[in-house]
Amino acid sequence: MPVVGAAVIIDHLGSTEHGLVAAVDAYERSVRVTTEHGRALTFVLNRATATFTSDGGQTGSRLRFEAAGD
Repeated sequence: MPVVGAAVIIDHLGSTEHGLVAAVDAYERSVRVTTEHGRALTFVLNRATATFTSDGGQTGSRLRFEAAGD
């Protein structure tokens, strides 16, 4: 389960940016992230792939969680 304050990497098509988890909604299975550029993005868990994507589908930006030591 993601936690508020966790460091994340956002993989866009052709670019990557870093951010922090700002909020977690277990009921909606979503995570709100604040990027290093100050943008607020929401990612939804895709049940088929077990990854967080910008629209909950199989396309769009993907969210990765950084390891604690990175």
